[in-house]
Amino acid sequence: MPGRPGVIFRVEIIREETLGPDGVSIDITAYINRVPDDNEADFGSLSQVPVSMWNTRMLYTGDFGALGGAIAAVEAVYPGIEHINCYEWGTDETALAMAPMVRSGAHWRSAEPPPGGSMAQLDWQIARKRAG
Repeated sequence: MPGRPGVIFRVEIIREETLGPDGVSIDITAYINRVPDDNEADFGSLSQVPVSMWNTRMLYTGDFGALGGAIAAVEAVYPGIEHINCYEWGTDETALAMAPMVRSGAHWRSAEPPPGGSMAQLDWQIARKRAG
């Protein structure tokens, strides 16, 4: 698995009705030294989630060995996306909210962390330009 050993980046793209008819919320959760609770996601690509799955609002999911690969997969499906929610799930009982990633010109950068947010264990910066 490329990227940092012991880290899996899970992408979940969820239909978000409050953002309009085509609105989506995109989450990337870094599973640090643990595996995701389920194995519904393909590794290295995004897969459409069947409507019959338990969470019919989820549209796509996928696991990646590096943050850059996760971002590239998101951009391939949603090239105009400007904001990605970020979480880390390490030894805690739940995922902790990190600063979201926002598009800044041709690059992605971390925005301000959420109020009362935790210190990140990972460097959420990626050294790649936006595709296109």
